Amino acid sequence: MSLRSRIIIILLVVAALICSADAYIITIDAPDQVNLGSPLTVTGETSFPENTYFDIVLFYSKYTAGEVARQKVIVDQSRLFRSDFETRDLQKGQYKVEIHNIVSDGKEFVESSLGSSSVTRRVVMIVDRSDELTLESSQTQDIGSALVVTGKIKDLNNGVITLRAFGPDNFTFGPQQLITSSGYADKDGHFSTKIPVTQAGEYQVSLSDKGGFIGELSFNVTGGENSTPTVKETQTPTITQTPVSNETQKDPTQTPLPTPTRSPLPGFIGVCSVIIAFVLHQRE
Repeated sequence: MSLRSRIIIILLVVAALICSADAYIITIDAPDQVNLGSPLTVTGETSFPENTYFDIVLFYSKYTAGEVARQKVIVDQSRLFRSDFETRDLQKGQYKVEIHNIVSDGKEFVESSLGSSSVTRRVVMIVDRSDELTLESSQTQDIGSALVVTGKIKDLNNGVITLRAFGPDNFTFGPQQLITSSGYADKDGHFSTKIPVTQAGEYQVSLSDKGGFIGELSFNVTGGENSTPTVKETQTPTITQTPVSNETQKDPTQTPLPTPTRSPLPGFIGVCSVIIAFVLHQRE
């Protein structure tokens, strides 16, 4: 190799190093595994200036990548950032988080233009532990005896779990730590507790241990002030009135007075007087 070729190669390497040193860097970090129901937290840092913005995108990548959620990040003076993704309604499996749509000072940057030390993609497994949880108490309970939570955690033996409860009108209970006990015929961790509630409604109880979130249980508490009693409709009997004519409609409290009858005696006396007067006149 000639001296000229060596010089050209050295200059190209130096130029590449200078460009790499001047290129912006973004690095993100995320856990390798998250329990279903626990938030997926993505943290990172960047050398981009303040007010640079970009998207952190969560993809489900079982077969083909499908976007699940997206959050916008705006760089502040600290150059540090964080995004939390809810996993409660996701399915278990492999996911990945990536950086997209980087814009700084009105200019868009692609991944290939970033510094070589940048990390813009992480793979995360979401694990569903709800199969480890078995509920043994009823999910519908009367308020007079609620709320009893009894169950077991598979293969937990003598361990410790943390219980939290949420309900109507911002009801919260816990965190309460419970010591589980192994069964006689299995290695499961059995537990039981009673949560004091005073109101009917829907309640959610979440359980976790040192390994993270296990699962969430739903309960329906009935009775109490919130329950609406069933009112049986009573039909009012219909009374049919017989029409009364104006002639016969009278006040029942008044007794009709008898019509006075004229006596025939005065008339009879008058006739006799006329006859007597006529007889006396003929004798004269």
